[in-house]
Amino acid sequence: MNSEQELIKWKDKPSWFESIKIEEYEKLAAIGYTPKQIAMYYNIPYPDFDWYFNLIGSPLKYHYDRGQLMQQAKEGIVMAASAETGENVTQAQRLDKLRREVEFKNTIQNIFYGDID
Repeated sequence: MNSEQELIKWKDKPSWFESIKIEEYEKLAAIGYTPKQIAMYYNIPYPDFDWYFNLIGSPLKYHYDRGQLMQQAKEGIVMAASAETGENVTQAQRLDKLRREVEFKNTIQNIFYGDID
């Protein structure tokens, strides 16, 4: 049996999935709450939440990552607009730092996971 056959993919939603408001869930991720804290917020046993979170194709993982990305992108857009004129040096510095962080994360992701999502 090869490792691809051993991977478990998301198929059926757990009964508690409907209690999660996706927009709110993404905002919690954007704020920086961990999956464990979010499970507690929704009163879901963490081992159960974690199992579904880590499945291939998990909407929990997708929306968690999307929430973080959306917040970081919004902040980046504001920083870029403020730094564009060259008058706000602090925003330009913050934007450079954000760019380096994003580039670093993307490089690590590419090295370790390649095309795997």
